[in-house]
Amino acid sequence: MRPVRLTLAALLVLLLPVLVLADETERVHRVVALGPGGTLVLHNFSGAVRIVGADVGEVTIDAVRTAARDRLDHIKLDIQTSGSTVTIDANKKDSDWTERNNNVVKTEFDIQVPRGTALDVDVFSSDVRVRGVSGRQSIKTFSGDAEVQDAAARLACKTFSGSVAVRMVSGNPDLDLETFSGAIDVRVPDNARASLAFDSFSGKLTAEMPLTLQ
Repeated sequence: MRPVRLTLAALLVLLLPVLVLADETERVHRVVALGPGGTLVLHNFSGAVRIVGADVGEVTIDAVRTAARDRLDHIKLDIQTSGSTVTIDANKKDSDWTERNNNVVKTEFDIQVPRGTALDVDVFSSDVRVRGVSGRQSIKTFSGDAEVQDAAARLACKTFSGSVAVRMVSGNPDLDLETFSGAIDVRVPDNARASLAFDSFSGKLTAEMPLTLQ
């Protein structure tokens, strides 16, 4: 039985780093002033993103960050303001941190912005949901779905291995939608007039609107 005991002891030694590096969760709440016509720039590597427009004069950011403790300590949620632009980087690494493996913090965002805010969202492995934002929007996601409601200005949305859904479009927006290995679904009110450009590889287009192909 002695060899068995030695094997079990060796296994515990191998598992010890895994137990020590178990994921932890921390929550971040920030409020940043942003006037009419401002821009929100968001970079995220992993975790769902939800953005809602409202009649407010600031950006409210609620984030849930999940990773091992050393990553939470060395990879920061960085929020910067420059003029009329608020920039959020979910994975800002310390300059002196040399870890190259498992160097991502999963971050889920719930963000409220002034209704007329322009959005520039660039994420990886993240689903993006936007509702009630009337400013122009640029959304890029890799391995994630994108859904936008209430768009009223230019919307450019690009996904790779994900679907694009645009619903309840008001005004006369300019839609530029592109997906690789995903579907495009566009639904607008009967009285809306939208300009739609789309590109899909290994996907389908569903549009509940009259289309004139050019």
